[in-house]
Amino acid sequence: MAKPHGSVRIGPISLFTLIIILCLAVLAVLSVTTARAELSITERQAATTTETYELESAAQRFVAEVDRALGAGDAALAAVLADYGIVAGSDATPAAGETIEDDTMVAGGDASAGTTLDDTAISVEGTFDGTLLSATFSLESGRTLAAVLRINDNGTYTIEQWKTTTQWTDDGTGANLWLG
Repeated sequence: MAKPHGSVRIGPISLFTLIIILCLAVLAVLSVTTARAELSITERQAATTTETYELESAAQRFVAEVDRALGAGDAALAAVLADYGIVAGSDATPAAGETIEDDTMVAGGDASAGTTLDDTAISVEGTFDGTLLSATFSLESGRTLAAVLRINDNGTYTIEQWKTTTQWTDDGTGANLWLG
C-alpha cells in the first residue's frame, strides 16, 4: 500500500471558500473606512448647523430688542444700538466689541474680542443711518449672518435682508478626492 505524500489538495470548494473570505475581508475594510469618512462629514455638518443656529439666535435676539425699543421710542432704540456697538450715521464705523452674558448685553471689551454668546465668540458690527439698520453677526470660523432692517416712521420695521454666508477656506486637499 502506498503512503500519502502529505500534500494538501485544494478542491474547488476550498478555493471558492478562500475567495469568499478574501472578498468579505476587503468589504469589511471598505466598510470601516467609509464609516469613518461619513463620521467626519457628519461632524462637520453638525458644527456648521450649530454655528448657523447660534448666529440665527443672536440675530433674532437683536431684532427682538429692536422691536421692543421701537415701541418704547427713539431713546430706547438708541440705547439698544449703543449696547450692540452700532453707530448711528451714514459714515459710521463699528465700535469695539461687547460681551453678551445671560442674554443681556454688557458694554466693554476690546475690538479683537468681539461678542461672546453661550461660550462662542460672535462679533457684532453694524450701522444705522436713520432708515436702514444693518448688523453683521460673525464667528471665527468665517460664518456670518447679515441682517438689514428698514425702520419705518410708524414704529415698525421691515426685514430687507437676512443672509447667512461662509467664507471660503482652502484646505489644500484638492488633489485628494476621497477623504477616507
